[in-house]
Amino acid sequence: MTMLLTKSLRMFFDSVEHPSDKWDSYFEVYEKHLAKFVMVGRPVTLVEVGVQKGGSLDMWGKYFPPKSRIIGIDIDPECAQLKYDNPNIEVVIGDQSDPSFWDSFLNGKSIDVFIDDGGHFMDQQILTFEKVFPVLNTGGVYICEDTHTSYMQYNGGGLHRKDSWIEYSKYFIDTLHKNWYSDSDPNQDEINVKADGLSAVSYYDSMVVLEKDGNRRLNRVSPK
Repeated sequence: MTMLLTKSLRMFFDSVEHPSDKWDSYFEVYEKHLAKFVMVGRPVTLVEVGVQKGGSLDMWGKYFPPKSRIIGIDIDPECAQLKYDNPNIEVVIGDQSDPSFWDSFLNGKSIDVFIDDGGHFMDQQILTFEKVFPVLNTGGVYICEDTHTSYMQYNGGGLHRKDSWIEYSKYFIDTLHKNWYSDSDPNQDEINVKADGLSAVSYYDSMVVLEKDGNRRLNRVSPK
């Protein structure tokens, strides 16, 4: 069954029961990459790191098809006290910088949409990607938010700093073209494995969106 998009994501955001805040440009990006899940009409599983006051989870619960599973992750134990009318929204307390947390949390999980709006430190963003993207469902979307922190020294960033999320993500461009080169680079080879199935990378001000449609080769065609 196909659902019609009768309300914009921003309209859902403006009607949330819990407080929240977003950069206004994010809504257009969200809908550009996530509307496909609404159009299909099947329940999805969304995981978002960074719960804060809980309004974002409210929004996703309203936006996605009924019975979609919405999971928020936060390091603040206070977030566990949040209450939702939607029984499919849950909050998990965990530290995104802890590899063992991810190993436990991801065990048996089926994830369609993942949003990293957590601590915004470079090591957190990179570790989170390396743990989550390999188990993201084919057809899934991975969004890293507030990537302007890659240029802030406080967060471990800086212009062209090799350990920043933005510099790390530039390897994805070469991952998309891995079928075309014969050279070998240990760093690139490692990221190609972690980003296996990556089909598209989109950059926006303060957002990087990764789409995982599986490994595909270009097939040259000509008119019959």
